[in-house]
Amino acid sequence: MEKPNIILVSGISGSGKSSALKIFEDKGFFCVDNMPMLLLPKFFELGLSARLKNILFVVDIREKSFLGELENYIKFLKRRSGFFKFIFFDARDDIVIRRYSETRRKHPLSGSDISSAVKKERRLLKKAKTAADAVIDTSDIKIHELEHILSSHLEGLIFPVSFSVKIISFGFKYGLPLEADTVFDARFLPNPFFVEPLKGLTGIDTEIADYMFSFKESKEFIKRIADFLVFTLPLYRRENKSYFTAGIGCTGGVHRSVFVVEELKKRLGSINDEYGISYLHRDIQKQ
Repeated sequence: MEKPNIILVSGISGSGKSSALKIFEDKGFFCVDNMPMLLLPKFFELGLSARLKNILFVVDIREKSFLGELENYIKFLKRRSGFFKFIFFDARDDIVIRRYSETRRKHPLSGSDISSAVKKERRLLKKAKTAADAVIDTSDIKIHELEHILSSHLEGLIFPVSFSVKIISFGFKYGLPLEADTVFDARFLPNPFFVEPLKGLTGIDTEIADYMFSFKESKEFIKRIADFLVFTLPLYRRENKSYFTAGIGCTGGVHRSVFVVEELKKRLGSINDEYGISYLHRDIQKQ
């Protein structure tokens, strides 16, 4: 039976553990926050590890037994993992205090004196920090930088792809797609709506395509959009964007925009699977 990849995360309260958990969740990890360590054997006994390829445990000062049995828990997890990493999160005292002040959350060890609680927590977690495979200080890290840093500490562990792309045709008279990151306006192209034999058709029909391709600007427009997407999609993915939506609009969302999206589907065929591209004609039925 293939063993799961296991990441153990601990650290100072307010140092970014919750942000890390969200990143791992987006990567397809099964994440368990603050599970009593005494339940670890039961967790694996139930066979969850047989179905889960990637597991993340977040354990900190809230779980008191963790402090006294740290070495045993690490050994237990290592025996049951194909890949194991213990990551400790830290931040300067002033940063932690500021974060608690901004969120108005209560520190696990304090009533109102956060400063004393942070110092006490550091003493209690000193052994855990020493035992960690990697220590990440988030004091001067922006949230969008954290995933890059985590990846650098997890060499050898392959993250599932979580970037998907949607291309939508729509009609401007019905409003912009709220989820659109980029919008291309096809209203400068000749409109088949004013050609009587084509008026009742849609951009999916070959008659519309034949008409649109009789104008050289149609082909050029499609080429430029395709080139833009081929160039930018890897860059959006590099910036850890999970979703990207491009909208192609015309007046009613029935002819020109639909035609462009259908042609993009053909031109982007080589990268459709790589980026999980889906295509939608939002307003095609509103004619």
